[in-house]
Amino acid sequence: MKRHLRPRDWKFRAEASSIPADELSELKRATGLSEIALRVCLMRGLETAESIQAFLNPRFETIRPPSTIRDMGPAIERLARAHDHGELVWVFGDYDVDGTTGAALFGWVLRDFGFRFEIRQPDRFRDGYGLNVGAVEEAKAAGASVLLTVDCGITSFAAAERAVELGIDLVIVDHHQLDPTQGLPKAVAVINPQRADCESGLRQLCGCGLAFYVSIALRARGRELGWFAGTAEPNLKQHLDLVVLATAADMVPLTGDNHILVRHGLEVLKNTKKPGFRALLEAAGIGSRDVSPGHLGFTLGPRINASGRMGSASLALELLTTRDPAVAPALAQKLERMNAERAETQNRIWDEVRVRVEEGMGRGLFQNGVVVADPGWHEGVVGIVASRVTETFRRPAAVLAIRDGHGKGSVRSYGGKDVLSALRSCAGLLLGFGGHRHAAGLSIDPTQIDEFANSFDAALSGVGEEGDSPPLLLEGNCTLEDLSVESIAELERLGPFGPGNPEPVFAFSAQVENQQVLKGRHLKYRLGEKGTAALEAIWFHGAERELIPEVGQRWEWAGVPELNRFRGRVTPTIRVKDCRQSGAFDSARLD
Repeated sequence: MKRHLRPRDWKFRAEASSIPADELSELKRATGLSEIALRVCLMRGLETAESIQAFLNPRFETIRPPSTIRDMGPAIERLARAHDHGELVWVFGDYDVDGTTGAALFGWVLRDFGFRFEIRQPDRFRDGYGLNVGAVEEAKAAGASVLLTVDCGITSFAAAERAVELGIDLVIVDHHQLDPTQGLPKAVAVINPQRADCESGLRQLCGCGLAFYVSIALRARGRELGWFAGTAEPNLKQHLDLVVLATAADMVPLTGDNHILVRHGLEVLKNTKKPGFRALLEAAGIGSRDVSPGHLGFTLGPRINASGRMGSASLALELLTTRDPAVAPALAQKLERMNAERAETQNRIWDEVRVRVEEGMGRGLFQNGVVVADPGWHEGVVGIVASRVTETFRRPAAVLAIRDGHGKGSVRSYGGKDVLSALRSCAGLLLGFGGHRHAAGLSIDPTQIDEFANSFDAALSGVGEEGDSPPLLLEGNCTLEDLSVESIAELERLGPFGPGNPEPVFAFSAQVENQQVLKGRHLKYRLGEKGTAALEAIWFHGAERELIPEVGQRWEWAGVPELNRFRGRVTPTIRVKDCRQSGAFDSARLD
């Protein structure tokens, strides 16, 4: 079925500072960048040769000192004492990419530093998110005296109380937002840059990134205590391959220290020595030297996440921590099969959800927000499907799986609407809920779902109207002739792209020379312009649009220029974000 939605509004980003032509020429000479890449730099506020070079070639040594993070001192002292006394440290990481890579990073570091430790993760289906009382009791039974979390713990008040009762010292390493009305859990140290009393300037770090800073501080203390006397000091930069994957997958802003970590982390990943990463790349069909920023979020991240979504996150953790090259390939292949199952399950559920939503909208339902539920849906992928619903139908959505007489699901926002506030207004109908304004989770008695759907829709009054759709932001206009291998390579140097450093989207006019439908969902085009070689373009989910370009027609396009590296051949391509009939886009009107 086709989507009955008009194209998004297009709008240029805020204009860059006006720079005289002679100064622009001097910038081009000093930086060596083409005008199209330089314009993107100016849009990012990079207006001097020095700032541009610093952005293009960030120095790892300029990251902020870990000592600026609140509670870093007490955390390091407690861990150092555990090391010197041979105490058992219990590492507990969340089941998503960030938590799994963070736990893996601590696994590599603590082993290299000579710690006694064990790693555990919650089961998504049995335990739910975060540190729980049962996990604390398991740590105590195993003889642990220190419990070190990563990417969780900041809301685990009951578990923290239980740790105090059992005499376990809790060290929380978490980057999630705090509820100022609840305070902090009881712990020896709470390392979280979101704290109001933390002035580190590192609020944008993900959980694994925060674990990396803890590791830097721990190594410095170990150096003072003589842990590495007579041996080579462990190289922590080799673990930036874990940090770059977590940072990209967790969608944190790619500015400041994150920009530095990701740029250096990509190079580490391309040369990774970790057997698990090498096997994962091979299983995914990616040559290690060909790893690109796009592979992080769209290829590697989903494979790591598949472990926790479809079963236990322990498989991905085992892969990322193994030091045995003989073991890694079998683990990677198992994860590959699990990811294929995840994709198949996700696509099946999405097809069912899409039909339900379109039929419901045809009957006047889901005016402001979507709520759909089914006992045949898999709890591990409903969050992904909810995101697809918001992207497709442009309104917040809750997608629920019903299992054993209990409904659990994920809620995603659209257009900046506060879904957590909407859930609060429906609290009387829910068994539990939590999250933030953009994404949340909930549990519900299935008999309450219809009433919840009505209340949720009412609470989101005004959401989902076409006027609420955020515009597609453009860097500017270009021609197909502008999009050479060289110019796109320069644009790639401004990445990796993500929150805080958005991928550059350009508007251009081109005629359709060839069209292909892929897997019933996607469109592949050859786009041409008089006197210019045709370019290949891919439009993911473009076939779901009601009105699509046909061969021979000239349309206005908005897309991201990319390089296709296939079998050693590099060609310019365009990833289409939107299109409209020729003449519908008047750039003169955009400001």
